[in-house]
Amino acid sequence: MELIRSTHTNYDEYESLLLERDQAQKEAGQIWTCYIQTFGKLIADVYEEKIECIKCRKTIDFYQRALNHGGVVDQDAMQEYLDREMALYYVNLKRMQDDYQKCKNAGTSTSYEVQRSRTLYRRLAKLIHPDINPETDRQEVLKELWQRILTAYGHNDIKALSELEVLVRKALKDLGKEEIKIDIPDISERIDALKKEILDITSTEPYTYRELLENDDAVKKKKTALQEELDTYKKYHDELKEAILQIVSKGGIEIKWRMN
Repeated sequence: MELIRSTHTNYDEYESLLLERDQAQKEAGQIWTCYIQTFGKLIADVYEEKIECIKCRKTIDFYQRALNHGGVVDQDAMQEYLDREMALYYVNLKRMQDDYQKCKNAGTSTSYEVQRSRTLYRRLAKLIHPDINPETDRQEVLKELWQRILTAYGHNDIKALSELEVLVRKALKDLGKEEIKIDIPDISERIDALKKEILDITSTEPYTYRELLENDDAVKKKKTALQEELDTYKKYHDELKEAILQIVSKGGIEIKWRMN
């Protein structure tokens, strides 16, 4: 079963570029996963130490303002202030930690699975890719199948893709859409846009991390740099904690606790 092709002479180029764009997006996602598997723990640890330093700085500023106004610190008010000021930092930290765990637990695919999933995806995309077959956006069953295809393709799940091919062909037959006239009046503009999108994907992060990840010396160098940054923040954190102790013990600060 094949869709009736567009009569445009450059339709094959358009279809090829669509598949190339989708493949580049998938590769960018896989590169990102590998990058986080390699550096994510250190990156999150650096960020955690950094925000603890920020929290200490804000604590010191709060104490210093108290010293300028009588030396009394409302501990609950300070905690509320810190919770408010640091909330977004901790949200970002949690996201980074969750991303690392997700990438760490991601499975790896064999070269056969990668190649086979690409072949299956190309066949399915030619049938119901929304930018090729307008019926996909009009028919809920095709839209749902397309989302399942994207998920399976992202995981190189060849079993799911094989099953989805059967379901797609059945759905098209049930809908009476086995043959569809494809008309793309702005195909030249779409081709230009796809070329630009592919260039944008392959020339920016995370796709450009590929060169780094394929260089063992570069990976080692980056890990060393991250560890040095982490050690620097840890040292600064210790210095800030000591400064807080000095303010509390010698700076004339009186801690005021609210009683429930």
